[in-house]
Amino acid sequence: MKVKKQINLLFDASILFENAYSNNVSRSGIYWVAYNVLKQLAKCPFFNITICLTRVSISPKDFKKELKPGHLLMSFPYLPFHYINIQRHIFRENIENYKKHIKKTKNIFTIVNRFLKIIKNYIKIPYYFFLYNGSLKKLGNIKVFFSPVFTIPDIIKKILSIKVFHFLHDCISVLNNVPSQPMDPNHFFKKILIGLNKETYYFCNSECTKKDFLKIFPDQLNERNIFVTPISTSQIFSPKYDKTVLQQVLLKYGIEQDTKDHYIFSLCNIDPRKNLLFTINCFLKFIKKHQIDNMYFLLGGAHFDEYIGQYKLKFSNLGVSHNIIKHLGYIDDEDVNILYSNSLFFVYLSQYEGFGMPPMEAMQAGTPVICSNNSSLPEVVGDAAITITYNDEEACIKAFEDLYFDENLRNIYIKKGIERAKLFSWEKTVKIMIDKILEII
Repeated sequence: MKVKKQINLLFDASILFENAYSNNVSRSGIYWVAYNVLKQLAKCPFFNITICLTRVSISPKDFKKELKPGHLLMSFPYLPFHYINIQRHIFRENIENYKKHIKKTKNIFTIVNRFLKIIKNYIKIPYYFFLYNGSLKKLGNIKVFFSPVFTIPDIIKKILSIKVFHFLHDCISVLNNVPSQPMDPNHFFKKILIGLNKETYYFCNSECTKKDFLKIFPDQLNERNIFVTPISTSQIFSPKYDKTVLQQVLLKYGIEQDTKDHYIFSLCNIDPRKNLLFTINCFLKFIKKHQIDNMYFLLGGAHFDEYIGQYKLKFSNLGVSHNIIKHLGYIDDEDVNILYSNSLFFVYLSQYEGFGMPPMEAMQAGTPVICSNNSSLPEVVGDAAITITYNDEEACIKAFEDLYFDENLRNIYIKKGIERAKLFSWEKTVKIMIDKILEII
């Protein structure tokens, strides 16, 4: 498709800015979607990309100070319309408070002193208004607004010439049959649900996500404006079967392991729907049944302190040493690949996923996968993984047995997984987005 002139696209980079530092434990799949989509969009010659922050109030000067040299966001111009808006509101509030104060006091010195403080604190107000007017002018030239996560700002909705595109990840918190962590009333997802509308164009990470949104919010959404856009992995993974490097990585997290030992790996957070306690229970019963003494369960992910207490209490009657459950904590980006690759197999028995990035990552890294057969996961793994009902203990233990005792079966799923993972890439994801954006505008 030919484009005569570059299209001005405004990208909400809030989640990338909020998680700009390495080793940030809150970087989830949503973060990686935003990161990789922006990275791929930047390669497209059709767009002139500017970034904005709809959840963070920060000046252009401080914006650059907050980012490390070479960070992805440093490559784009920053439009600070949210920051300027905040400053204007603060100034107006202070003026209103000053007017009320004048009515309450007749002391001229108090009035003057109060006024001087306002002037001192807001000497840059003309500058803010100058910036704001400049921002409004730039907004007038914007043709596309893209939000990878958060709801669309009102100022954007009011400019009818801007086509709005929003990425929907899942609607887990409003599904009655799926347990989830309690949500704060001001949680960003609640604002997303309130803001759903028929004018915005939506990208969904799976057919499952699209169907769920249409089922739950039929009156707010227009099916013709929703496009399935399968995503990919957080990083590029590949098979790396190296026991020496593995030992070095494990020592980094305080774990000593013999080269003859095996482990299964799980990478997730403590959301109840991840079904981690059930998975641990099945693993402990599996190794007890077969008297296995060189097999460990490695937990990757942050915030597991409360879970450690729960599984010790829950499984104390199984007569199995709790030392075989090893918690690595948050795993640095550069260490995830080696942990995936050298795992005997990867287990992910989530009760529900909008997409399910970890099973795809494990397959890409050359690891056999056991995962649930619900929600979007069959779309992701196809026939390249052993899929079971998330709460079927017998099926889970049998899957452990099949992969543990049958090296040939492991190799079959490794090969299938690597081939399956090739079907997904960020280039394909963003090509779908670009084609739809160009078609619509």
